[in-house]
Amino acid sequence: MKSKNEYSADVAIIGGGFGAVAATRALMDQGLKVVLTDEFEWIGGQATSQALCVMDEFYDPVGETQMNARYADFRERLRNYYRDNFKLSPLGESQLHFCAGNAACAPVTAESHVAHRVITELFESAVASGQLTILTRTKPIAAERSEDRVISVDCRCLDVPDEIVRLKANFFLDGTETGDTYPLLGLDYGLGEESKETFGETHAPVQANREAVQSYTYCIAVEFVPGGDFTIEKPEGYEELRDKQPFSYGNLGAKADQPGKFFELEFSHETGDRIVPFWYYRCLVDVRNFDDPVLTTSRAVINVSSNDYRGDGFVDNPNGEEALAEARQLSLAYLYWLQTEAPRDDGGFGYPEIRPMPEATGTSDGIAQAPYVREGRRLRACEVVVEEDLSTEFHSTARARIFPNSVGLGAYMIDIHHRSAGGGGMVQMTRPYQIPLGALVSPELTNFAVANKGIGVTQISNGAYRLHNLEWATGEAAGELAAFCLERCPDHPNLKGDDLFAYQRRLLQAGIPLYWYEDLSIDHPAFEAAQILALTGVWPGDPRHLRIEVPQSCCRHRPMMLNVLKRLKEAGSDLNLLRDINTINHGSRKVDLMHQMVNMMDRIGWPKAAIDRKWKRFDDSDHDVQDPAKLW
Repeated sequence: MKSKNEYSADVAIIGGGFGAVAATRALMDQGLKVVLTDEFEWIGGQATSQALCVMDEFYDPVGETQMNARYADFRERLRNYYRDNFKLSPLGESQLHFCAGNAACAPVTAESHVAHRVITELFESAVASGQLTILTRTKPIAAERSEDRVISVDCRCLDVPDEIVRLKANFFLDGTETGDTYPLLGLDYGLGEESKETFGETHAPVQANREAVQSYTYCIAVEFVPGGDFTIEKPEGYEELRDKQPFSYGNLGAKADQPGKFFELEFSHETGDRIVPFWYYRCLVDVRNFDDPVLTTSRAVINVSSNDYRGDGFVDNPNGEEALAEARQLSLAYLYWLQTEAPRDDGGFGYPEIRPMPEATGTSDGIAQAPYVREGRRLRACEVVVEEDLSTEFHSTARARIFPNSVGLGAYMIDIHHRSAGGGGMVQMTRPYQIPLGALVSPELTNFAVANKGIGVTQISNGAYRLHNLEWATGEAAGELAAFCLERCPDHPNLKGDDLFAYQRRLLQAGIPLYWYEDLSIDHPAFEAAQILALTGVWPGDPRHLRIEVPQSCCRHRPMMLNVLKRLKEAGSDLNLLRDINTINHGSRKVDLMHQMVNMMDRIGWPKAAIDRKWKRFDDSDHDVQDPAKLW
């Protein structure tokens, strides 16, 4: 007979992915009681159990401006682990924005066990006080739903199969990598390729194919030990796997006639573009940053096309465990190839100096506990983001489609890896974009939201929403949403009107940017004001660039200022006092005026059209900046 333990909380988070960690952080700050589960030993998803703590952030200023405050804090904790525990070299000390690994694709890197330690320390006091309960090695197997509400979720304890854990809460979040609660709750979801007919996407195929799922990868944590020999036993089926992939370095920027090197930077003979050396693509620790007797080797995580598993997907597959085992075997085979057959920079073949690091993964062989999952089930949410919302092909403006119900920001290309069933990859460039609230919630449920990558996207648009900072932003918004709904009790979490306005103000006050301004940091005094004015449409950003022009005076923007204030007066919010002062005062700044406007409207009231996001759109020419020579 199965035993059943029951946990009750304000919020239950099923699945401990990276977004779930962000949601938990937000809920802890709100003082709510939370129970968090995960299938693996370590919560944290990409950053921990998937061994991919390489903060893959594509847009240049994201590290300085358009980044959630709590996410910035997490990144800084990763940096500080290395700063505080090891002596830096002059090279390391000279970095203003320290990156332990000097990686090609990330401004912040850390070993996955370091990320696990940081997350554990982050929640240590909450766990000790009983505010937070973390149940690892538990997997959801059933759920109870009453009309539009989730009542409970049952999870199996993987280490004690006869033990079932029942979770009861007032609000539920899905923090899994693959939307594991959706089928249990009877929610509609997408998997694999949608057809062109489904959402009208330009680059979608004519026929849908649920089996055409993007490749997934068991990452390998390794270090390079000069003079060492750590060659693993030859994996079963090695030759077949080697030839089928086929194995190569796959260096960024490489071509067939110039495949790139292991350690050495090269430049293309044709274009002069860089060819990134294999080791530094996702280098976690670059020994050149350190001068410490304890840290004498460079470390990296291997996640490249050669160990991307392109066979059957494991989601909704009765043979899913076999597919996962094959994917893991592929990574072992690739490691063996690197140790024995990979071309050496100094001539010859094989780098036996590559040592797998079980201490970094919590496994016996240095292969991650969990696969890096690029896509799983995708909720058929209240709002589904499509490629036309993001791609430069459809947007000549500086920003992608404007979502007035934005809950976070992203800026990454649409990056689709090879798919099972023979589908190739795809890359599209995007404009900096937003995460709409409607993508986090289901039309069917009033106490449920998504806190990880399984939001309302298509397979194509998912390629831009699966990165670390996007998962964090999604999860943090979901955590704040759960807290908001428990406090305000709206009819549905797909908030509108006054509820949406209040919720977005709450996000902004928590240091969560919702509208793209690359030159306005979250700690600027006018941050909240400028953001909410743009979101409501009262004073949006110039569609021709991402700047708010923080240093510029009101007189440089006088026509727009007068137009904005005129419209507000016509809508019942008379701010003519600010009009007069800021027209006369040659030195008053645009962002100062924005701060004053919001402060005053918070007292006298906002126009309903702004709250309801029905504000008339401005013409591009309204944003024209005045010639300084003519200001007087």
